[in-house]
Order: sequence, then structure tokens, then C-alpha cells
Amino acid sequence: MITIGIDDTDSQAGFCTTYLAAVMMERLREIGEIVGLPKLVRLNPSVEFKTRGNAAIAFSLETELPDEAKEVALTTLLELSDFSGPKTNPGLVVAEEAPPELSCFYQRALHEILEVEEALEIIEGLGLWSRSFKNRQGLVGALAAIGAYFPDETYELLAYREVKRWGTPREIDEESVWKADELTYPRTWDTVDRQNEKIVFAPRSKDPVLFGIRGVDPDALREALAVIRAEPFERMVIYRTNQGTDAHICQGEIAGVVEDRSYRLRGEVSDAPSAIEGGHVFFSLRDEGADASIRCAAFEPTKNFRDLVRSLSPGDLIEVYGAVKRGTLNLEKMEVVSLAEGSVEEAPLCPACRRRMKSAGRGQGYRCRRCKTLAGGKVSIPLHREISPGFYEVPPCARRHLSKPLVRMKGRKVHPSR
Repeated sequence: MITIGIDDTDSQAGFCTTYLAAVMMERLREIGEIVGLPKLVRLNPSVEFKTRGNAAIAFSLETELPDEAKEVALTTLLELSDFSGPKTNPGLVVAEEAPPELSCFYQRALHEILEVEEALEIIEGLGLWSRSFKNRQGLVGALAAIGAYFPDETYELLAYREVKRWGTPREIDEESVWKADELTYPRTWDTVDRQNEKIVFAPRSKDPVLFGIRGVDPDALREALAVIRAEPFERMVIYRTNQGTDAHICQGEIAGVVEDRSYRLRGEVSDAPSAIEGGHVFFSLRDEGADASIRCAAFEPTKNFRDLVRSLSPGDLIEVYGAVKRGTLNLEKMEVVSLAEGSVEEAPLCPACRRRMKSAGRGQGYRCRRCKTLAGGKVSIPLHREISPGFYEVPPCARRHLSKPLVRMKGRKVHPSR
């Protein structure tokens, strides 16, 4: 049995690594058997040179013709890669087994930015067969995909368009998509964004994907697919994946954050959130114990999530999740651990009629105009907060592939976006 890893074959203009893998698997079935479901492996989402979602693919093939399988794989890669793309640097790796070194490599590829030279050293040291092109960056993802393991896993069904339709508007009956979501949520998620009234499971780019349905198991995906009415699709593949698992998130300390990594950080809100031109909302999070702080941002694409961020106040204890880019943590979700105590001073209520009393004059306390009762001074009233302890998330239209949706977080106090 061999395992084939592929990465970096698509571009911003089109093509798709998952589609290439789907065609490759179909061709390889003529000389072997695909073992289990293929893996769709999302890697560090902060990599600047990614094309779209930084996904790599790996699958296992049982065959008595491994050399012929390699040739089929290479021919397919050459045929279905967009070599004109400036960020397209295809990599193809074939391994007979996945030694521990590759599992470690996968874990690092989730969090770090790895160099091609390191991938080449591993390939040479393990004696793996590989082919790569241009700057060879795809070897990193291909190698990581072979070593990928999922302590937590989800599934995605990808339907691919007929070639003659590539680049044309997708024909999908929206009413049927809303119906499919209604029938299968929360076993499927991120098919639609109900708060923002958007369908979010279909890309808008020219790539071959018609739509993708994400969920807890293949049966839930097939149930949703049976309801959706759309243009005919050429093929369909269900992938096992690390999407929706927070696999990219590291527990960290504010003082030790590194650029282009994703963290869970705890601290106190140190200033009132404020908006800048464009609708982006910022605040600072402080770790008093380490005398360190970091700027946090809810950018305009996070839509109504920004209202929750605006509800924070100095002194609130929270945990934030997101990637650090240019010294700022881009929020994916947050947990409000505890709220700062606050109060406002107001005129007292009349003990008889419960109406708010009015000032009786400078230094004369307060008086109820109806009952004529008197009171000495203002009373302290707890400040009403628009937010309460628990988890909050960005809406589906802004969610990263790897971010765990709150509907998957069991035994926690959550406030899902729907």
C-alpha cells in the first residue's frame, strides 16, 4: 500500500487541488483500490503565499503496480495544475508508510511556516519518491498531508462542476439549500449564514468546486445533498478532514506570541473597544502578570460579531482565538470568562409608587412628585451588560476552515451565531 500526498496545484484564477485528487483517484482505481476516505488537510491559515484555503490532499492506494501508480499520479498533476499561477508550486510525494517524523512535520505545518529545504531533507532521509515544480513549495503540504492524523475530525462532501461550466455562474436553487440546512443542522454546518441571509457553501471563484457540505459524518452530508437542487455535477467526493476542529490553535501567553501563528490567549480587556474607518473594531488585551498586551481586531467581514466585541468593557476577563498578523490578533471567536463589575449612579425609586424620584434642589436630596416622599441621595445600580459569560463566534460567512463552530463544542456555555 502506498500513500500519495499532493499540494499547491491550484491558483487564484482556477483549478483545485481537491479536484485534481478526485480525478487522480478515479484513474488509479484501474490499477488498485483506494483505502478509506481521502484526507483533506488544512494547514497554517496564516501562510502569505497560499492560494486560497491552504489545503493539501493525501490518500492511500492498495496496488501491485506502485511504479505505474506514480506515473498516473504525475501525469494527472501535470495535466490539472495551473503552472501559470504565480503562487502555484506543485508538489507530489509517495510513501509506503507514514513514519513518526511525518506526523511531527504535519503538526508543525499547522502552526509554523516551514521551508522547502526541510521537506527535501526529510524526503531524502526517508527515501521517498517525489516530484516538484517551480519553487517546490508544494512538497511541504504534500509531506504534511501524508503525516496528518486527526484526533478530532469532520467530513466534507465536495461536488465538482462539469468542465464545460467552469468559469460560468453556478446554478444552485437557493430555496433547496435553505431546506437542506434546516433538515440537517447541526449535523451539518456553514451551509448558510442565517443572520446575514447568505448561502456560504458555494465558492464564487472560477475553480471546479460546485459546493461543499461540512458535517459530523458522511450520512449527514448525503442527506443534505439529496435535498439540494443544482446543475449536474461531474463527480462527488467525501473527504475526512481537520476542518472545524481548531487544530491550528495553540495555547499561548501574550508575551510570547509569534507572527503568523494562531493562538488562544487569556487576559483582561484594557480599553474600551473602538471602531475605525471601514467598520473594523479594535481593543487591547492585557496580561497583567506578564506586563504584556496585544491588540485584537474584529474586522468588517465578521459582521454582527463586531457588536459583541463592542459590548466588552475594561476589566472583562476573556480568552481570544485567532491568528497574529502584524502584531494584531484577528478574532475568530472568544470566550467571556467573567465580566467586570460596574454600576451607575441614579436617582432612587419612590418606595410607594416605584417611579424614579426627581431632584429636590441643590443639596436637598430627591423627592417623588406624586407621593411627596423624600430620599437623601443617588443610589448605585448595577450596569446592564449586553453580553454574558460564554463563547461567541464570527458568523459562517467569515469563518476560517479550521475554526471549530460552537455547535461542535459540547459541555460548554456557548452562544452560537444562530
